[in-house]
Amino acid sequence: MNWIKPLTIVEFVFIGIFLLVYATYFIRLYLIARRLGTTARSVIIKFFIRTFYLSLCILGLLGPSFGVNEIEAQATGKDVFFVMDLSNSMNAIDIEPTRIEKTKFELIKNLDLLKSDRIGLIVFSSDAYIHSPLTFDRDAIKLFIQKLNTNLFIQNGTNLNAAFELILKKFEPSSNLSPRKVKVVVLLTDGEDFGNVDQNILFELKKNKINLLTLGVGTPQGGQIREGFGFKKDRKGAEVLTKLDVNYLKKLTKSLNGKYFQLSNQVNQVADLLKEVDKVESNWIDTRKMTVANNKYYYFVILALILMVVDILFTVKTIKI
Repeated sequence: MNWIKPLTIVEFVFIGIFLLVYATYFIRLYLIARRLGTTARSVIIKFFIRTFYLSLCILGLLGPSFGVNEIEAQATGKDVFFVMDLSNSMNAIDIEPTRIEKTKFELIKNLDLLKSDRIGLIVFSSDAYIHSPLTFDRDAIKLFIQKLNTNLFIQNGTNLNAAFELILKKFEPSSNLSPRKVKVVVLLTDGEDFGNVDQNILFELKKNKINLLTLGVGTPQGGQIREGFGFKKDRKGAEVLTKLDVNYLKKLTKSLNGKYFQLSNQVNQVADLLKEVDKVESNWIDTRKMTVANNKYYYFVILALILMVVDILFTVKTIKI
């Protein structure tokens, strides 16, 4: 037999109070019976009955378990991939302190809004790769997000095709991710210099019913790109100015029947975006068989109740005080 809970201070306090009160009552009754020249021996029967059902109640509280059952546990939720742009333009300072740092801060702060979803992290610049596989571990994802920077890629660029191809590969039916699962992609980017996004890839994304939500990071007015101790310059020595391409991102998102959100110093819709992700209908993620012990507390409680009824209905001769 196993116990779900150990004896705690609460149980010891109840045991102590019972013994103290009953000992006081028994001693008092014994002294009175001695003065009257009678016996209080019959009271002992009640003492043992009450001690027994109190012990049964305490054992029931401890959760006695014996025997095992095999149960099927199902996890529901969504598979959510955050796709993070790590191109040089994400170092722009039109959002303080920079676009990428502000995005990381807001994601980490609001990530717990996603309750039972598995979260993965894809990063892209000139290429794309899985930075963190899908996991329920929020602390691990937050740590991966915190470590993101534009130096993770040797060559700079904004190859969104590579990111979308990787998404399709991770969500294709032949992969480990079941087609029954709800698939959500959150694109975090400033939308600059994507080049031509392959229409065939967009068609496949729609065909696979992948939910796209986009966070546009930056401002239409733009900002300088932090580089080392200064700012990035072009070949002529002029400082480069990068601007958020709102129209392009909205057009791209609309083509996949998604929703667009924005992050800047004036507008912060990160929490709204994550709430929208949470609104997407959850689906089956995984089923596992588990062996659990059977909690048999009710045997002890029922027996204790029977003894309580016996204690109430059946009386013994005691001394009237």
